[in-house]
Amino acid sequence: MNTKVWIPAILCLLCLTIEVHAQKTLRMKFVQGAQSTISLVNRTTVDTAFGENKNKANLTMAMDLYQTVKEVKADGSAVVIQKLSRIQMESSGGFVGVTLKFDSNDAKEDDAANALSQVLRPLIGAEFEITYSDRGVVLDVKPPADLVKTLTSTSTTVYQQMFSEESFKSMLSQSSVVLPEEPVMEGSKWETKFSSAAQAGGAAVTISYEYAGTVEIDGRPMEKLDVTMVVKLLESKLPDAPRLNIRKQSSSGTMYFDNVEGAMSHSAIKQLMQIEGQIGTMSLLQQTMTEVNTTVK
Repeated sequence: MNTKVWIPAILCLLCLTIEVHAQKTLRMKFVQGAQSTISLVNRTTVDTAFGENKNKANLTMAMDLYQTVKEVKADGSAVVIQKLSRIQMESSGGFVGVTLKFDSNDAKEDDAANALSQVLRPLIGAEFEITYSDRGVVLDVKPPADLVKTLTSTSTTVYQQMFSEESFKSMLSQSSVVLPEEPVMEGSKWETKFSSAAQAGGAAVTISYEYAGTVEIDGRPMEKLDVTMVVKLLESKLPDAPRLNIRKQSSSGTMYFDNVEGAMSHSAIKQLMQIEGQIGTMSLLQQTMTEVNTTVK
């Protein structure tokens, strides 16, 4: 036997085997009847210069979303019922300079006197039916018909856009992970795109992912995904809408996916955006800093 011929061939085969085993398929694993709670905290700071006026606004919102898997289909997709069980919000600053607070668990909350209560209280207990693919893609969203009717019966066109099925789907797409179609290895990249509220001047969003390998957190293996987001403003079709453009933007974030359980574990995403434009004879420059932390238990 000519070992000089066989040794390179064996080494080549070993390299190929290692490369194949280094790849990993990431998928959601839905189990009918399974329950979990998604906790989300959003902290936003907005600095605005409008003509000669300048102000700073701070907004903190925390939500608990109770989730139950209603049905698992043959292709691995699932119908999930999500119910908002609690919302906490505090806003301060802005041009008005008023501080508003709301906690849905506060039984003494005076809804009639609190503008936040009037908007947020109807959301508590509302059940949304969402269909996810086994990659986490939001395939369909069905908000409660009575909720949509309540929120839009006396509201403006912009407000109706905010609570349309399309907008709900966009909001979920932005906060959910989308897994790659093909198996990945460290350094693999993929992206997902969606848009929101085009009629009211929404945005086209591209979320880019990079697989950063397996890490151990609290004794459990987690798949680390590095995330960035690019936003493009869509021109509003509403009459007399201001023309805005993005002057500067940046984002960074990390998501951790439990591939054994087939579910998201937690994530942290930061985003900076500067928007400029002209409203009548006055110029606008607005910088928004947003930090979103999500935990699934």
